[in-house]
Amino acid sequence: MKRIAVFLLLTCIMLVSCTSSKDKELAKIKDLEKIVLAKTMVPVNVDTAKQLVDAYIKYAKDFPKDSSSANYLFNAANISMNIGKGQLSVDLYDQIMKDYPEYSKVADCMFLKAFVYDNTLKEYKKARAGYEEFIKKYPKHEFADDAQAGIDNLGKTPEQLWKEFDAKNKKDSLATVKK
Repeated sequence: MKRIAVFLLLTCIMLVSCTSSKDKELAKIKDLEKIVLAKTMVPVNVDTAKQLVDAYIKYAKDFPKDSSSANYLFNAANISMNIGKGQLSVDLYDQIMKDYPEYSKVADCMFLKAFVYDNTLKEYKKARAGYEEFIKKYPKHEFADDAQAGIDNLGKTPEQLWKEFDAKNKKDSLATVKK
Protein backbone atom coordinates (compact mmCIF):
# COMPACT_ATOMS: atom_id res chain seq x y z
CA MET A 1 0.00 0.00 0.00
CA LYS A 2 2.88 2.32 0.85
CA ARG A 3 4.44 1.71 -2.56
CA ILE A 4 1.22 2.63 -4.34
CA ALA A 5 0.94 5.87 -2.36
CA VAL A 6 4.58 6.77 -3.14
CA PHE A 7 4.04 5.94 -6.82
CA LEU A 8 0.90 8.10 -6.98
CA LEU A 9 2.67 10.95 -5.22
CA LEU A 10 5.63 10.82 -7.63
CA THR A 11 3.27 10.67 -10.61
CA CYS A 12 1.40 13.75 -9.39
CA ILE A 13 4.66 15.63 -8.84
CA MET A 14 5.82 14.77 -12.35
CA LEU A 15 2.51 15.90 -13.86
CA VAL A 16 2.55 19.17 -11.97
CA SER A 17 6.17 19.91 -12.91
CA CYS A 18 5.50 19.11 -16.59
CA THR A 19 2.45 21.30 -16.66
CA SER A 20 4.31 24.05 -14.85
CA SER A 21 7.18 23.87 -17.34
CA LYS A 22 4.79 23.92 -20.28
CA ASP A 23 2.85 26.83 -18.82
CA LYS A 24 6.07 28.78 -18.26
CA GLU A 25 7.19 28.21 -21.85
CA LEU A 26 3.77 29.23 -23.18
CA ALA A 27 3.79 32.38 -21.04
CA LYS A 28 7.25 33.28 -22.33
CA ILE A 29 6.10 32.76 -25.92
CA LYS A 30 3.01 34.93 -25.39
CA ASP A 31 5.08 37.73 -23.81
CA LEU A 32 7.61 37.71 -26.65
CA GLU A 33 4.86 37.56 -29.28
CA LYS A 34 3.30 40.70 -27.80
CA ILE A 35 6.60 42.51 -28.30
CA VAL A 36 7.65 41.10 -31.68
CA LEU A 37 4.24 41.11 -33.31
CA ALA A 38 3.16 44.54 -32.03
CA LYS A 39 2.08 46.69 -34.94
CA THR A 40 3.81 49.70 -33.45
CA MET A 41 7.24 48.04 -33.58
CA VAL A 42 8.70 48.83 -36.95
CA PRO A 43 11.38 47.71 -37.48
CA VAL A 44 11.26 44.58 -35.36
CA ASN A 45 13.82 44.30 -32.60
CA VAL A 46 16.03 41.50 -33.96
CA ASP A 47 17.23 40.36 -30.53
CA THR A 48 13.69 39.97 -29.27
CA ALA A 49 12.69 38.20 -32.49
CA LYS A 50 15.59 35.76 -31.98
CA GLN A 51 14.40 35.13 -28.43
CA LEU A 52 10.93 34.33 -29.75
CA VAL A 53 12.38 31.98 -32.38
CA ASP A 54 14.38 30.22 -29.65
CA ALA A 55 11.28 29.96 -27.45
CA TYR A 56 9.24 28.45 -30.30
CA ILE A 57 11.99 25.93 -31.06
CA LYS A 58 12.40 25.01 -27.39
CA TYR A 59 8.68 24.47 -26.99
CA ALA A 60 8.53 22.20 -30.04
CA LYS A 61 11.55 20.26 -28.79
CA ASP A 62 10.13 19.88 -25.27
CA PHE A 63 6.58 19.10 -26.44
CA PRO A 64 6.86 17.55 -29.92
CA LYS A 65 3.45 15.89 -29.74
CA ASP A 66 1.64 19.09 -28.77
CA SER A 67 -0.70 20.35 -31.48
CA SER A 68 0.94 23.80 -31.33
CA SER A 69 4.48 22.58 -31.99
CA ALA A 70 4.30 22.47 -35.79
CA ASN A 71 2.74 25.92 -35.89
CA TYR A 72 5.39 27.31 -33.54
CA LEU A 73 8.12 25.89 -35.79
CA PHE A 74 6.39 27.45 -38.80
CA ASN A 75 6.30 30.81 -37.02
CA ALA A 76 9.96 30.42 -36.05
CA ALA A 77 10.89 29.67 -39.67
CA ASN A 78 8.98 32.71 -40.95
CA ILE A 79 10.50 35.05 -38.39
CA SER A 80 13.96 33.64 -39.12
CA MET A 81 13.44 34.30 -42.82
CA ASN A 82 12.42 37.88 -42.09
CA ILE A 83 15.40 38.65 -39.86
CA GLY A 84 17.92 37.28 -42.36
CA LYS A 85 18.51 33.87 -40.77
CA GLY A 86 17.92 31.98 -44.01
CA GLN A 87 19.65 28.71 -43.20
CA LEU A 88 17.80 28.39 -39.89
CA SER A 89 14.57 29.08 -41.74
CA VAL A 90 15.32 26.33 -44.30
CA ASP A 91 16.24 23.91 -41.52
CA LEU A 92 12.98 24.61 -39.71
CA TYR A 93 10.88 24.15 -42.86
CA ASP A 94 12.68 20.83 -43.40
CA GLN A 95 11.99 19.80 -39.81
CA ILE A 96 8.28 20.55 -40.17
CA MET A 97 8.01 18.57 -43.42
CA LYS A 98 9.86 15.62 -41.86
CA ASP A 99 8.33 15.57 -38.36
CA TYR A 100 4.83 16.85 -39.15
CA PRO A 101 3.94 15.53 -42.63
CA GLU A 102 0.22 15.96 -41.94
CA TYR A 103 0.57 19.62 -40.93
CA SER A 104 -1.77 21.83 -42.94
CA LYS A 105 1.06 24.12 -44.08
CA VAL A 106 3.52 21.53 -45.39
CA ALA A 107 3.03 22.79 -48.95
CA ASP A 108 3.69 26.34 -47.78
CA CYS A 109 6.89 25.10 -46.11
CA MET A 110 8.07 23.58 -49.37
CA PHE A 111 7.41 26.79 -51.30
CA LEU A 112 8.92 29.04 -48.63
CA LYS A 113 12.04 26.89 -48.44
CA ALA A 114 12.62 27.47 -52.18
CA PHE A 115 11.80 31.15 -51.69
CA VAL A 116 14.46 31.46 -48.96
CA TYR A 117 17.04 29.73 -51.14
CA ASP A 118 16.15 32.20 -53.90
CA ASN A 119 15.83 35.50 -52.06
CA THR A 120 17.83 35.19 -48.85
CA LEU A 121 20.56 32.62 -49.46
CA LYS A 122 20.96 33.28 -53.20
CA GLU A 123 21.39 29.53 -53.84
CA TYR A 124 19.62 29.49 -57.19
CA LYS A 125 20.13 25.80 -58.06
CA LYS A 126 18.49 24.76 -54.79
CA ALA A 127 15.78 27.38 -55.31
CA ARG A 128 15.01 26.10 -58.83
CA ALA A 129 14.90 22.49 -57.61
CA GLY A 130 12.60 23.50 -54.75
CA TYR A 131 10.25 25.49 -56.95
CA GLU A 132 10.10 22.68 -59.53
CA GLU A 133 9.42 20.06 -56.85
CA PHE A 134 6.70 22.28 -55.41
CA ILE A 135 4.99 22.74 -58.80
CA LYS A 136 5.19 19.01 -59.50
CA LYS A 137 3.75 18.06 -56.10
CA TYR A 138 1.23 20.92 -55.72
CA PRO A 139 0.28 22.12 -59.23
CA LYS A 140 -3.08 23.55 -58.07
CA HIS A 141 -1.76 25.28 -54.93
CA GLU A 142 -2.25 29.03 -54.65
CA PHE A 143 1.57 29.48 -54.74
CA ALA A 144 2.08 27.44 -57.94
CA ASP A 145 2.11 30.58 -60.11
CA ASP A 146 4.49 32.25 -57.66
CA ALA A 147 6.81 29.24 -57.86
CA GLN A 148 6.82 29.50 -61.66
CA ALA A 149 7.53 33.23 -61.42
CA GLY A 150 10.36 32.40 -59.04
CA ILE A 151 11.85 30.06 -61.63
CA ASP A 152 11.40 32.61 -64.41
CA ASN A 153 13.12 35.34 -62.39
CA LEU A 154 15.89 33.40 -60.63
CA GLY A 155 19.00 35.48 -60.10
CA LYS A 156 17.63 38.64 -61.65
CA THR A 157 18.31 41.94 -59.94
CA PRO A 158 15.45 44.30 -59.08
CA GLU A 159 16.70 46.57 -61.87
CA GLN A 160 16.51 43.74 -64.41
CA LEU A 161 13.00 42.87 -63.27
CA TRP A 162 11.96 46.52 -63.53
CA LYS A 163 13.33 46.81 -67.08
CA GLU A 164 11.49 43.64 -68.14
CA PHE A 165 8.28 44.86 -66.51
CA ASP A 166 8.62 48.26 -68.15
CA ALA A 167 9.32 46.72 -71.58
CA LYS A 168 6.29 44.42 -71.23
CA ASN A 169 4.06 47.36 -70.29
CA LYS A 170 5.26 49.34 -73.30
CA LYS A 171 4.63 46.37 -75.57
CA ASP A 172 1.16 45.87 -74.10
CA SER A 173 0.40 49.58 -74.47
CA LEU A 174 1.41 49.52 -78.14
CA ALA A 175 -0.72 46.43 -78.75
CA THR A 176 -3.73 48.17 -77.16
CA VAL A 177 -3.23 51.33 -79.27
CA LYS A 178 -3.05 49.31 -82.51
CA LYS A 179 -6.41 47.68 -81.80
